[in-house]
Amino acid sequence: MRIAIVGSGVSGLGATWLLKEYSGHEVNIYEKGDYPGGHTHTVKFGRLGKKSCDVDTGFIVLNPVTYPNFLRFLRHINIPLLETEMTFSVSRNRGEFEWAGEGLGGLFCQITNLFNPRLYRMVFDVLRFNVFAKDLLRAEETIGKMSIGEYLEREGYGDGFKEDYLLVRAHPPAVYLPYPRSPVPPDSRGLAVYGPMTAAIWSTAADQAALDFPALTLIRFFHNHHLLQLTGKPKWLTVQGGAKKYVDAILSKVPKENLHLNTEITAVRSLPNGVELTEAGGAKHIYDHVILATHSDTTLAMLRAGGEATMQEEKALGSWSWSKNEAVLHWDERLMPTRRRAYSAWNYLTSTSASSAASKEGAKSTSPSSSVDTRRRVADIYFARCSTYDMNILQHLPESKHGPVLVTLNPPFPPDPHKTLGRWTYTHPMMTAESVSSQPLLPSIQNKRHISYAGAWTKYGFHEDGFTSAMRLVTAPPFSVKPPFPVLPAHRAVEKTDMVEEMLRAVLGAMQMVLMNAEPVWQWVVVLAVVVLGLVGNLAEALRLEPVVNEVERLRVCWEGNEESRKRR
Repeated sequence: MRIAIVGSGVSGLGATWLLKEYSGHEVNIYEKGDYPGGHTHTVKFGRLGKKSCDVDTGFIVLNPVTYPNFLRFLRHINIPLLETEMTFSVSRNRGEFEWAGEGLGGLFCQITNLFNPRLYRMVFDVLRFNVFAKDLLRAEETIGKMSIGEYLEREGYGDGFKEDYLLVRAHPPAVYLPYPRSPVPPDSRGLAVYGPMTAAIWSTAADQAALDFPALTLIRFFHNHHLLQLTGKPKWLTVQGGAKKYVDAILSKVPKENLHLNTEITAVRSLPNGVELTEAGGAKHIYDHVILATHSDTTLAMLRAGGEATMQEEKALGSWSWSKNEAVLHWDERLMPTRRRAYSAWNYLTSTSASSAASKEGAKSTSPSSSVDTRRRVADIYFARCSTYDMNILQHLPESKHGPVLVTLNPPFPPDPHKTLGRWTYTHPMMTAESVSSQPLLPSIQNKRHISYAGAWTKYGFHEDGFTSAMRLVTAPPFSVKPPFPVLPAHRAVEKTDMVEEMLRAVLGAMQMVLMNAEPVWQWVVVLAVVVLGLVGNLAEALRLEPVVNEVERLRVCWEGNEESRKRR
């Protein structure tokens, strides 16, 4: 068959590789951009006086457990890989509060964390979540449609766990992957999953979810990615020299005349014996079959422009929304934690006020007092947050040779233009509960009317999902390609608890009961701590010790905020 593939991201390239290497089909690729690869975008990083290097600005990492098919593909075509780190940090209000996940030195990277009750509660809740969350997967049939917000509320997880580790409140309809660019109204009532862990994992296809998102889906995702394990987590990998190497390897087998860059397809029309493609410039092409390896909204727009989109296609493709997110390659360390000990592979930056988010100079912002409405406070947090990826760590680029090499997604203020090398926009699926529920509808439209569909949006939105969707597609009729290895599911069974885990469950359960029953005593501890901190703050102010005043005020807010959180529960 003469086959057209629209889209040259990982799904389109995966289909191209199999069709070119293991079938006799003729393949033409259409890409509206000026480079092939989609989110696989390796660029040259170079600055005066430093050695240049290749840096990935989109797809960066993978691991053996949750990328089984894509990893076997890379190894099959001899793409070199390096082990890398999956460390992360949190920095709020330009260093007012920071912690990192790499050992005690990172956790207590600022000395006042030693006296921060919210931090200790967060660590306790992380342990609790890692141990008990899998119970939902074991009782999957009885859970029904419980949301992650309902689960966290039922189990009494603290605000520190939600806001500084896993979640941030936001607005409905909640989104799953991307990094929103607009502020959230202060009266927002919805909740959204977005925090260091989810941001770190979903950076390649930037991941967010509403707290009304099904708990089973989110926890299953964490389980599959070994994020609920205290030990034995998989090693993360990166492509040595940049992920563009696999793109080049695939396209080396494609004739130049069959790769059409800067060629946007605007309409797809099914014919009795094939498919007609229409370019933006008006040129038309007819093929026996077309694979639409594009975003669902783009796919649906092409079908509609072709004069027809069936009811099934509208249902399967129409529930998706997409978000544009800016990635900036730079070396401006204002978009990193203020403390060097907090530097991690993935650095999650938030601000509790729009002004501090927008401040180009990273000016000092005022901490929210306990009287500030919580929803307004966390809505402000939602307004200003971004992730900076330390490529020196992730891609083994020594800072001594290259200087700081940073990629920031949606920076809250522009990096220094003299320290900025490039900006790119990537689009990510917003996986709401509605869009996830539409995924099972895909088989009803697949390979109908000489049209097929592939994309990372058919699962979780990752590189593995896009590549696997292409494998599943072309190994089935009408293509019937025989791949060099079988398609494997990126799914883990839930193991039975062993003796060590049972003991840990008992200890954590007992500690939770103690915490709940100790609340009357804890109120007096909070009052005493606030009084002492007030006295220390007044003394520091009298001595004009401004740094001490700021740290004491931050601690006071933490203690008062802890009491406000307890009252809400």
